[in-house]
Amino acid sequence: MRVLIWFLVVFSLWAQDDPAVDRERVRQSLAKMRSRDKTKSDLLYERHFEKRELSVEGQVKSQSVVVTRRDPWEERIVTRVILRDGKPLSAEDTQKQEEKLRKHVEELRRNPPKPKPDEDSWMDELPDALEFHKLGTEQRNGRTADLYDFAPRVGYKAKQMRAKAFEKITGKVWIDQADGEMTKLDVTVFDTITIGLGMLGKVEKGTHFELERKKWPVGIWFEEWNRVRFEVKVMMVKSLRQEMENRWSNVTVRPAGKLTAKGI
Repeated sequence: MRVLIWFLVVFSLWAQDDPAVDRERVRQSLAKMRSRDKTKSDLLYERHFEKRELSVEGQVKSQSVVVTRRDPWEERIVTRVILRDGKPLSAEDTQKQEEKLRKHVEELRRNPPKPKPDEDSWMDELPDALEFHKLGTEQRNGRTADLYDFAPRVGYKAKQMRAKAFEKITGKVWIDQADGEMTKLDVTVFDTITIGLGMLGKVEKGTHFELERKKWPVGIWFEEWNRVRFEVKVMMVKSLRQEMENRWSNVTVRPAGKLTAKGI
């Protein structure tokens, strides 16, 4: 009996979730995702963007849909609108768009853009600001992923103002076992997040964000879709209730070399 008890104790300790290991796993997956985001300028894809205005009851009052495509233009990549609310652009609007893109590319040649500061560096605090616990595994897109839930880490002090938002969120994250990539994220705001002491705006309780990524046929991990449903009070007066959804398709890598095709 003593041997059995000893075995059960040892096994239970071995099987216990290790927060430090979980946190490091999330940190590495976030670093991979952020690295891809910094280099996504070399990707070609179509993006379906839908915005819905919601009533207080959550019913759709109005919606708009825009489909864009990233195309090579010589040494650059440009983004074209190809559909608006299900309809292709008129010949006149297409001509205007092409002329605008041509001027844009010429301006970039004359004045190459300067490197921008990393505005999303506050996201690097996420692994330390939250407490993660492994729940098990799930299949996502035919691949095995580890599933973790998370909540604010008691006692953590945010280093950047935006990172204080982590004090008000809970959710789940899925990490691909084979590649260590974040494959899905599900976040809920459980208390109001104030922006600029509330003067610039507030993200209200109940805001919900989902993101799903996958390994595309070209061998890279990138978004498949994301969705956010939220209510924001602007300047403490106007309240906006919206749902925004993005879906990506035909993700590939820009071919090497200088391409000359400029037309649609």
